[in-house]
Amino acid sequence: MAAGKSSVGWEVFTQLSRSGVKVAFVDTDQISLCHPLPQDVTHGLRARNLAAMWANFRQEGMRCLVLAGFVGTSEEVREYTTLLPEAAFTLCRLRVGSAELKERFLGRGWRPELVEEAVAEADALDRSDYADVCVDTGGLAVPEAARLVRERAGGWPGALTAPALPRDLPRRPPAPQADAAPPVPVLWLRGATAVGKSTVGYEIFSQVHRTGVRAAYVDMKQIGALDPADSRRLKARNLAAVWAGYRAVGAQCLVVSGEADSDDALQDHAESLPGTAVTVCRLHAGPATLAERVALRGRGGGPAIPGDGLRGLGPEALKRAAERAAREAEALDRAGAGDLRIDTDGRSVREVAADVRARGGNWPNLPQGAR
Repeated sequence: MAAGKSSVGWEVFTQLSRSGVKVAFVDTDQISLCHPLPQDVTHGLRARNLAAMWANFRQEGMRCLVLAGFVGTSEEVREYTTLLPEAAFTLCRLRVGSAELKERFLGRGWRPELVEEAVAEADALDRSDYADVCVDTGGLAVPEAARLVRERAGGWPGALTAPALPRDLPRRPPAPQADAAPPVPVLWLRGATAVGKSTVGYEIFSQVHRTGVRAAYVDMKQIGALDPADSRRLKARNLAAVWAGYRAVGAQCLVVSGEADSDDALQDHAESLPGTAVTVCRLHAGPATLAERVALRGRGGGPAIPGDGLRGLGPEALKRAAERAAREAEALDRAGAGDLRIDTDGRSVREVAADVRARGGNWPNLPQGAR
């Protein structure tokens, strides 16, 4: 925790895509958001979802993939390599000294009570020998750490040959049978940039799984990082792949955030979820609130999501982003998009999440005995 896996991984992805390499990025945390689950099935779930997404990335012409996530033993590594025999894995462990690790961890403002656990975890990894490469990121800016990772890994990814692409995959999964089980509830959060889709979506997911309901969560921005690619098609396929993995471990409902910028896109994505009943909730905020949230993201506030395009922007760029967000919100309002419209101005994340669930019929409102 806090060694820089997601940040450095995204930077490696960015450097390669800028150089013209068709590269993909996956954060394993983002493809295992299904709780509550026994701890010992987490890597198996991540590995199965990654393997299912792999075919979709390859069909779009992926030449290499950056995978960010935690593994602590060679046995855990084998859960991934066994399911992807065509992949040539290079395992790079990032490390940082205890003092800087504590500083980074506490600087996140998330679960500060776990800081000692993070230090103990790092000490245990320092005694391990399963990685191919180890890079100390202490004192390094993220771009420099990414450059050093690639250098230590032999100029990764090295020479790339043209991939033998798999046959084209069907665009949509088959429709469910007429005698299928009752539809699984899906809540899809839509709205303008910075309105809070991911934050509210994750809060709803957390509220539901804390009641004992096995819930799943997908942030659409996190399942289609391939540059360049047909993003809409890829994300629809990857959504279907990840949802199949979650259903296989017993997910009873699904929360999805973002990436439905038009009714057609939403329809494409929703058709990746056969056997579900999708409720679309549009979050709304006024121009002043959107400007505040855009500025907060620009300063590094909010969830640390890989690839956040607002993080680190200057004042003028953030101003333009806020103006775009306001136009997006206005257009969605004019269109009357969504089954529900929820105002978020002046309200906490928990208040908004509670309102969404209440107005969505006590979502997910599972039948008695389903929990």
